[in-house]
Amino acid sequence: MRVLYLCHRIPYPPNKGDKIRAFHQLRAMAARHEVDLFTLTDEGVNPAHRAALAEFCHGVTVVPLNPLWARLRSLPFLFSGKALTLPYFYSAELAAEIRKALLMRSYDRIFVYCSAMAQYVEQIDQIPVILDLVDVDSDKWTQYASAARLPWSAIYQREGIRLREYEREICEKVSRVLVSTEREAELLRGISPSAPVQVIPNGVGAEFFEGSPALSAAAAPAVVFTGDMSYFPNQEAVIFFALQVLPLIRQSQPDARFLIVGRNPARNVLRLQNIPGVEVTGYVPDVRTYLAQARVSVAPFSIAAGIQNKIIEAMAYGLPVVATSRAIQGLSTSVAEMVETGNSPGELAAKILRLLDDAELARQTGSEGRRRVRADYNWEHALSKVLETLENPGRADMRMAEAHSSV
Repeated sequence: MRVLYLCHRIPYPPNKGDKIRAFHQLRAMAARHEVDLFTLTDEGVNPAHRAALAEFCHGVTVVPLNPLWARLRSLPFLFSGKALTLPYFYSAELAAEIRKALLMRSYDRIFVYCSAMAQYVEQIDQIPVILDLVDVDSDKWTQYASAARLPWSAIYQREGIRLREYEREICEKVSRVLVSTEREAELLRGISPSAPVQVIPNGVGAEFFEGSPALSAAAAPAVVFTGDMSYFPNQEAVIFFALQVLPLIRQSQPDARFLIVGRNPARNVLRLQNIPGVEVTGYVPDVRTYLAQARVSVAPFSIAAGIQNKIIEAMAYGLPVVATSRAIQGLSTSVAEMVETGNSPGELAAKILRLLDDAELARQTGSEGRRRVRADYNWEHALSKVLETLENPGRADMRMAEAHSSV
């Protein structure tokens, strides 16, 4: 088949959650079908990244998106009934490229990654459209509102409402809607009861994360957090941990370190380096270098949606994980059982200290967590479901596709 794949950020390099899922989907589809990728980039068009995708995609169209101009473009819509996410991710250049491709090539399927990108193919009703929401973004904005102060809380609350309305509208039009967890599916059914929703989880690169964590009692105790540090929920999580949890840990383990590993640390994250024991790395070429130094991985989120890749990656590496209950709500029951949870600073510190003080417990927890993650988050299994859905989106849609191909 010929597939038009549309996503909001260039899925290369696959170094963060949304890019990882899209990259694996693209590669799996391209192994069996002819795929044309249309995508945006907010980091400048890198020829090497485009070339890497062109190795398996039939066509790769990458259009730059300037974040500052995108924000300014969205501002006039603040007093409209439209979600600001839509003008933010709208590019006239990309829209023109997609229209041209639809006119010149006969596509059998359209695969849309992220709700904001559905606006480019809203009027298409002759080709089956599969929409991968991954997470329900409107819920994420509502969570942001609860964590922010005025005027941002009001803006975030508005965005949650408006985006929820758009999600309802598009989910009623497409052939299938994919999400990453059963929790997201329940949220979506509450928004659009008739949505043809399907849960397809993420996977984890088991071979890549084959590791040997530094669990010996002789090693300096280190706790690690990984993620893109320009992302608001990640910032909230590490600030909370550094200010409220780490000092409690260092009362019992004075040499304990907190490693904040990830690109684009914002100023409020960089300032945490003034706190004894905190290290902010910025971009690192290989996160495993820092996983190897740690005895425990943490995910102390107050805002969370979908599957936290940082959790399943740390577990795949063999590290025990301590997290808030909100951080694990998207995990399978089997995997969630292996995560130590706490919500207050005292609860989190106590769970971490128990693992730091007992190397054998940490080793056993990490080993069993690794086994369960590899069983439940298998890319081969997840991608086989994606391909099955792509090739058989539904009876009515198959009739539509057959009528389209006969024209």
